[in-house]
Amino acid sequence: MKLLQDIHIITHCVTNLSAEVNAWQEYLGYRLIEQGRLSEELCTAWNTLNETGHNYALMAPAENTDTYIRFIATPERVGYWPPVTWGWNATEILVEDPDQLAIELAESPFQRFGGPENLYLHPKAPRAIQTYAPSGAMIYFTRITPGGSRYGLHGAKSPVDRIFNVVLGGPSLDELSVFYSHVLGLRVGEPMPFTMTLAAQACGAAPDTLFPICVAPVRARHSILELDEYPDNTKARIRKDGCLPGGMSMVSFIVKNLDDCPVELRAKPFAIDTAPYNGKRTCVIEGPAGEWLELIEAAH
Repeated sequence: MKLLQDIHIITHCVTNLSAEVNAWQEYLGYRLIEQGRLSEELCTAWNTLNETGHNYALMAPAENTDTYIRFIATPERVGYWPPVTWGWNATEILVEDPDQLAIELAESPFQRFGGPENLYLHPKAPRAIQTYAPSGAMIYFTRITPGGSRYGLHGAKSPVDRIFNVVLGGPSLDELSVFYSHVLGLRVGEPMPFTMTLAAQACGAAPDTLFPICVAPVRARHSILELDEYPDNTKARIRKDGCLPGGMSMVSFIVKNLDDCPVELRAKPFAIDTAPYNGKRTCVIEGPAGEWLELIEAAH
C-alpha cells in the first residue's frame, strides 16, 4: 500500500530567520503565510520538546499553496553540508527561466554554484541552476518543458513556483530503495549513475565520481523523491536529543490515514490547529539514513 501521497512542507533549521524570510520574499517572491513560535503540541508530536517556543516562519510561492517551506530559528548546528551527511540534503523548485533567475540572483544572498545547464543530453531536458540559500542550504531551481520530464512532471506556472523534488542521501541505495518501495509503497526506479561535482567535492571524491541514484514519483506529474548513495567516508548527521536534525531537517508528506503507518512513530499523533495543519493529525517517522518524515493525515 502506498503511504506517501504528496510532498507538503519542507523544514529548514536556520540561524538567522529574518534574513532567510527577507531573501525568499525579495528575490523569489515567496509569501509569508504564518509566523510565530513552535507550540508544545507540535513539538510533542515531533518528540522535540527542546524546540518548543522557537520562532518559525511558514512561506509559499506567490501563486501556489500546494507546497510550503518552513524555517525554524535554531542555534548553530554543525555536520550538515559540507561536509556531506546522511539525510535530506537539497530542495528543488520549479521555475520558468533559470537563466533569467541566475541574473536576478547575481547580487542576492543566494550564492550560485552550478548552472544554468541542462541536466542531461536531450533537446527538452530540464535546465537548472544550483544555489546556496542564506542559511547554507542547497536550493535547486529547475525548468521543466512540456514533454521534457522522464516522470511526466508539469512545469512552473509562475517565475518561481513550488517545490517538486527533495534529495535524500545515505550510505546504501539498496536500503533506501527497499524502505521507500517495500515499506512506504513508492515506485522506486532502477539505479542510474550520475555525476554530482559538488557532492564529490564535499565527500572528498574525484570530480568525475559517479553517484548511484534512484528517483521515486510521489504524486503523479507533481512531485518526486531522489535517493542518492554517498561514499563510505560520509556519516550520519549530528542531532541533539529533543531537537530536530540540523539544516534541511524534515520533509512533510500527506498521507491518507496515520493508523495505517507501517513504521514506528517517534511519538503519538497530535492534531495541530495552526496552518497548514488546520486541525489535521501529524507525527514523525525516521528513515534508514536518519532522515525525518513528518506524516500529515489528509482526514480522520
